[in-house]
Amino acid sequence: MTKRTIRPLALTAALGLVGTFGPGLLRGDTPPPAPAPAKAETPAAPIKFTSEVVATRTAVTPKPLTDSVKQGLTYLVKNQQEDGGWNQGGGWRTGINQGGRVEGKQVEDPSDMGNTCIALLALIRAGNTPTDGEYKALVKKGLQFVFARVEKSKAEDLYVTDVRNTQLQSKIGPFIDTFLANLLLAELKGRAGDDDKRLMACLEKTMNKIVKNQTKDGQFAGNGGWAPVLSVSVANKGVARAQQNGVQVDREYFARAAEQSKNAVAGTPAPSTLTVAEPGKAVTTPATVVDSIATGGRIGGPAPGRGAYAGGAGDAGVSLYRIAQGAGNSQDVVNSLKIDADKAKEILSDAKASPETRQRAEKTVQQFKKASDDNIKIQSDLSANVRNEQFVAGFGSNGGEEFLSFMNISETLVLKGGKEWDEWDGKMRKGMEKAQDKDGSWSGHHCITGKTFCTSGALLVMLSDRTPFPVDMLEKKNEPLPSPGSEKK
Repeated sequence: MTKRTIRPLALTAALGLVGTFGPGLLRGDTPPPAPAPAKAETPAAPIKFTSEVVATRTAVTPKPLTDSVKQGLTYLVKNQQEDGGWNQGGGWRTGINQGGRVEGKQVEDPSDMGNTCIALLALIRAGNTPTDGEYKALVKKGLQFVFARVEKSKAEDLYVTDVRNTQLQSKIGPFIDTFLANLLLAELKGRAGDDDKRLMACLEKTMNKIVKNQTKDGQFAGNGGWAPVLSVSVANKGVARAQQNGVQVDREYFARAAEQSKNAVAGTPAPSTLTVAEPGKAVTTPATVVDSIATGGRIGGPAPGRGAYAGGAGDAGVSLYRIAQGAGNSQDVVNSLKIDADKAKEILSDAKASPETRQRAEKTVQQFKKASDDNIKIQSDLSANVRNEQFVAGFGSNGGEEFLSFMNISETLVLKGGKEWDEWDGKMRKGMEKAQDKDGSWSGHHCITGKTFCTSGALLVMLSDRTPFPVDMLEKKNEPLPSPGSEKK
C-alpha cells in the first residue's frame, strides 16, 4: 500500500507547523528488555472506594462528530477481534529470543490490553458505553476482554497481561497495559450498567497496583522503554481520574506525581534514577537503558526540541514528550487535589471542627496551594511552547508518541478554554484530518506505528473537548481557598 506523503511546506502553510503530521523515516531502535518490576520503597496507602456518585460534564461545549472522526471510529469497529480485543493493527514487534525488531506479514499480532483499552477509550469518548450508543455491544464485548485479563493478573505486580514484546511496551514502558486499563476503568466507573460491580473490582485491583508500585520520585521501578515518561503520564492521569470519580487516593501519591511533573517540564532528572548523557552516548539508569538513538542517532539528524538531558527524563530526548506529560499531569494533580481542598475549606469554616481535623485540613490546603502555584507557571510555559513549531513537531513525524502527547496537551488546554484552546484545537483537528489514511485510520511513521494505537490516539485528540470533569470542580475551579492558618476556631 502506498503511503500518503505530505510535503512539509504545504503542511506548514496549512498548520503553521514543520512536518509534524507528515510521514518520516522509520527508526531501527529497540531498547533491551525491561528488568523485573520492583516494589516501591514506601508505597502510598491502598485506595478506598466510596459510595459517592460524581456528576461530570465537559469543560467546553463539544463539537459534533466530524466525518473524519466517524471514519476513524468505523475503522476501529471493523478491526475489533473475535475475542473482543484489538491488536496492534500491523507493524513490527520486539523479538522474543533474538532481540531487535521482527517485521513482515508473518509477525504474530494477537489482541493485547494496551491497544484494546485505548480503542475502547476512543469509542467511549465518542458517546458509547456498555449501555448506550451505536457501538454499545462492541464496548461491552471489549470490556469482557479487559475484565478477564485484569482478574487473572497477580495483585502484587504491575502487569495485567502475559502478552509481551508489543510496540507499546518496548517504546513507552512494559506497564502501559496496566496504566491504560486503569484509565479506561476510572473513566467508565458508574457507567458500565450490569458490569459496574465487576468493573469496580478490576479498578480497585489496577489502582492498588499503581499506587503501591509508585516510587519516591513519582515513577515506577522497571518501567523501561524508549520514552517511558509517556506511560507515566497515563498512570497519573488514570489515578487522577479515579480520584475525581469518587475513589479515595493517598495524597502522598499526588505529591510525588506533582514533583515528578515539575521535574519533567523543567528537564530536571530525578537524582535517584537519572543520569545525564554525554553527546552520542546512551543514558543508563537503574530502571532502564535508553538506546543511543535518543542522543541523536536518527537518520537525517537529531530530533527537534532536544533538551539538555537526552533521554534523561525518559523522553527519548524529545521535549514534546516530557513537557506534555509534565504539564498534563500537573493539571491532573491540581484537579484532583482541588476536590480535597474544597472539602478542607468547609472544615476550616466549621467552628466545631476539632484541632486535629483542622490541622489535617490546613495541610490539605497547603498541598493544593503549592501544586496550584507550580501549575500556574507550568501552564504558562506550555502556552508558550505550543506556539513553537519546533516543539510541536516532536520527533519530526507522527508516531503514537506524538498522538499521546497531543492528547495530554489538549486535555490540559480544554480546561482553560478561550482563544488559546480554540487555536490549538483548530490546529490539531486540521492536522489530524490531513494525516488520516483513506481507510479512516492513522498510521505511525516512527516508533509506535500500529494503526490501532495511532488511530485511537488521533481520535482522542479530536475528541478532547469531551473529556469528563467533575461538575463541582468546574464550578469552583476559580474559587480561592483560604491560606493555611487564616481560619480560626
